[in-house]
Amino acid sequence: MSKSIKKINIGEEIWKWAKKIINYNRSITGKGTLDTLKFIKLINEDIKIKFASSRTKVFDWIIPDEWEVKEAYIEDTKKTKIIDFKTNNLYVLNYSISVKKNLKLSELKKNIFTNPKVPKGIPYRTSYYNKKWGFCMEHSRYKKLKNETYHVCIQSKFFKGKMHYGEFLKKGKSKKEILLSTYICHPSMANNETSGIVLLTALSRYIKSIKNSYYSYRIIFVPETIGAIYYIHKNLIKLKKNVVAGYVISCVGDNNNYSYIETRYGNTISDKIAKFVFKENKIKFKLYSYLTRGADERQFGSPNINLPIGSILRTRHGRYKEYHTSLDNMQLVTKEGFENSFKLYQKVIDVFESNRIYKLNVYCEPFFTKYSISNHIGGEIIDQLNLNISNFCAYCDGENDLIQLSKIINIKYETCVKIAEILYKNKIIKIIE
Repeated sequence: MSKSIKKINIGEEIWKWAKKIINYNRSITGKGTLDTLKFIKLINEDIKIKFASSRTKVFDWIIPDEWEVKEAYIEDTKKTKIIDFKTNNLYVLNYSISVKKNLKLSELKKNIFTNPKVPKGIPYRTSYYNKKWGFCMEHSRYKKLKNETYHVCIQSKFFKGKMHYGEFLKKGKSKKEILLSTYICHPSMANNETSGIVLLTALSRYIKSIKNSYYSYRIIFVPETIGAIYYIHKNLIKLKKNVVAGYVISCVGDNNNYSYIETRYGNTISDKIAKFVFKENKIKFKLYSYLTRGADERQFGSPNINLPIGSILRTRHGRYKEYHTSLDNMQLVTKEGFENSFKLYQKVIDVFESNRIYKLNVYCEPFFTKYSISNHIGGEIIDQLNLNISNFCAYCDGENDLIQLSKIINIKYETCVKIAEILYKNKIIKIIE
């Protein structure tokens, strides 16, 4: 008798991926970032791992040298390690230079970063473009440091290397693209960083499974800021030509209310569909303007780029106390949170795929009787169904997409989609876009 196999739901699966990779020592370059990309490629083998060389100039920026840290610790006079990078990689300032010296407490404090508002959390701090050394520490631990001499050691190195990123392209019937992006440079934080990586990996697998998709999908895993800037620099012409919508995915693992950060003017198809899915499914969400942007929507939406990229999140980055600290851990994200976020993005993708603009393909009203259309859609009163079909055709003028049509004729979006499918199959309407 074969053993029964427990079916793992999508939320549990994503949560397990997050648990696996959360503590990889990610940065904008280095082994931890590459290992993260190798892990997600095991889930979707069509994700391509690519790289840019250090010291490459991209617009106003230059890609930094690759950073590698071997060890980092503070030791007291009794040779007891107060903090140790091997215990938590947030203890070292990300991109810290090497140091090995003895220091009095007053001097050491100049190179220790804490967050007094979150005293039990190790803050996440970086110094990518300013060469300095430093440690990060719980403020509660910092206050207990004794007035003595400490030995500090950071063994790191910089070299001309590579900045890695991941890319997955799914070609559809149209060359128009939906761009989905997340960042892969923060270590040991569950919601702010890891949740975006694993959720987008799951979405890439879902998108890969869509047969005959209308849109093409461009999915990227990039180091925040410099990675997005490089990617835009490398692909600017095709991005501006083909990308019609998209989202930056971050902070999607908690189970609190949703948030939406609009594109620059809040008037794109990305904004329209995100807000529609929230309202259609009666999901509460907090709306933020582009003025509150915080991740790579800053790059995609900048004036000379102007891509229509919003961001669908749970609790927005910077709006929860554990943000950018070690307390943003696996207790903060939940299987239910991942599952619901996945299903929401799935709905968004499904609306993109179904929301076309149609135009009536005949003059005057169609002669519906010869098509036996009413027999193809069940579950509604026939008189009402005929009225819905007639109203659909009346406003099917090449100006309204299905979202607008459903509002104009006051029917559910799903019903609108079904009517469009039947009318299109019978060549009564044609697709405009």
